[in-house]
Amino acid sequence: MLAILCIALFFILVARLWYLQIALGSSLLAESEINRTRLVRTRAPRGLILDRKGRVLATSRPQFVVLAVPEKLQEDPEALATLCNTLDLTGEELQAIISRERAAEFAPVRVAIDVPLDVVAKLMERRPILPGVSVELDQLRSYPDGPLAAHILGYIGEVNREQLEALREQGYNYRPGDYVGKSGIEKQYETLLHGKDGGQVLEVDARGRTRRILGNQPPVPGSTLTLTINKDLQIAANRMMEGKTGAAAAVNPQTGEVLAMVSKPDFDPNIFVKRVKASDWKKITGNKANPLQNRAVANKYPPGSTFKPVTATAALEYKVATPSTNLSCSGVGLFGKRCWRRHGHVTFTTAISQSCNVFFYEMGRRMGVNKLAKMARGYGLSYATGIDLPEEVSGPDQKRKGTIPDEQWKWERYHDKWYPGETPSVAIGQGYVQVTPLQMALVSAAVSTSGKMYRPQMVREIRDPRGKVIQRFERDFTRQVPASQETFDAVRYGMRQTVIGPGGTGRAVNLEGVAVAGKTGSAEDPPRHRPHAWFICYAPIDNPEIAIAVISEQGGHGSTGAAPVARAILDVYFGKKKPSEIKPAVVRVTGD
Repeated sequence: MLAILCIALFFILVARLWYLQIALGSSLLAESEINRTRLVRTRAPRGLILDRKGRVLATSRPQFVVLAVPEKLQEDPEALATLCNTLDLTGEELQAIISRERAAEFAPVRVAIDVPLDVVAKLMERRPILPGVSVELDQLRSYPDGPLAAHILGYIGEVNREQLEALREQGYNYRPGDYVGKSGIEKQYETLLHGKDGGQVLEVDARGRTRRILGNQPPVPGSTLTLTINKDLQIAANRMMEGKTGAAAAVNPQTGEVLAMVSKPDFDPNIFVKRVKASDWKKITGNKANPLQNRAVANKYPPGSTFKPVTATAALEYKVATPSTNLSCSGVGLFGKRCWRRHGHVTFTTAISQSCNVFFYEMGRRMGVNKLAKMARGYGLSYATGIDLPEEVSGPDQKRKGTIPDEQWKWERYHDKWYPGETPSVAIGQGYVQVTPLQMALVSAAVSTSGKMYRPQMVREIRDPRGKVIQRFERDFTRQVPASQETFDAVRYGMRQTVIGPGGTGRAVNLEGVAVAGKTGSAEDPPRHRPHAWFICYAPIDNPEIAIAVISEQGGHGSTGAAPVARAILDVYFGKKKPSEIKPAVVRVTGD
């Protein structure tokens, strides 16, 4: 009986050892390591984002964050209550944070961000009764100018599981709770901006008190990005677009560099740096105008009369018109389609400068929709521009953006033939035609350079944390618009007369000492009461340095709803005004 008892006790001991060593081995090992060592991680500051003149658009500032090991808190209800009281959280709020952020057993969870110094002091005082709770010095993203360049810079947020897995598959050492770019430049260049975290490995006792430092690794900041953006032009465009819904984009026609890009309504990216408050999120998502949308590259609109330079190019190239062609405008054209006024005798030049619909209805009829579509695609319309912003492309076809219709397109889309009565609308940028504001800025740029087109770029150069240039972006030629020098000369002359000629609809941008060429547009939006206001332009006409496109949703006439925005950008670019002097004003010019 004694032997049987001893054997039974032996098997009980073996079973207990198996349970501790095998069944609970991994969790007990993890818990013992937490008791013995602790990694105090120092997050790397995200890289700076600067404008083309070196002015800061995005930076980082130090902050305190509180981390807690949930398993430790669950073992000590008193410690849980103390932590909630110190952080001014309810137990339900703390549990919700832990449930959302928890990634693995015994992994610290970030429970509070940007904690004030007085709260940090209280936590340090109560450290002996808060097992598993620690305070780290972290870096908080900061956007000094708030909404100024929100849609360019984008915003950051805590990495989700899908992003975490994708980044780890690419070989990057991201952890739960890390912040990553969610849109804009922050997302496009995430892995360059993120940097490499550092920290200290500490030996601690069972109560969490530090005994000694086992190792120290300083963090490596992210790379610095210098953008092509000119902050002064950004300020001017923002001020003039205040209160509007729409977008403005300005590019350098000779290089493709984006000088300014504004989308309204906008948002303050600083609110995403911490956990977004429910009230802030409701304010953004409840706005039907969708302030997170970058209208300059993501939204598609009918371009209205700003499309007429494309139609004019096609008319000359396909020999259905010459620079001396003239027609008579009675105010009503083909198929009963109307012009915005009765122009009378119209030449090729005045058709552009005074924006005569009847003239372009006839040009569309003469050449047909297929030839018109071919020229529009020669300008890059219906294709993604290739700009280094993630918002431009979506869906399975990453090369397409916008719509340029022809007979084949309509058959594939609607299984219906193309009717002659649909072509006149396309010739004036209506009907099925859809473009982005950035695409129209590039159309204006292409006219100015006799058809040479370059990929739009947001980043000029990238520097490592020591200031060494690791990549400098050169201009990237993308296409040559298939038209002759004589054709572009004629179209440019018409756009110049839009600004300075009798009856020109773009006189709002007539700058003293600067030769500006432009084109107004008003695009009908059937569900709305007022048309979208458009304006495109470039300057100087002989040696172009800047090309602009502006759209004001439901803004009415392009001459009053959009041209003043372009005028403000030109005033600042050519030194006529300072950004602080720009004030929204209505320029009373009649016309398209």
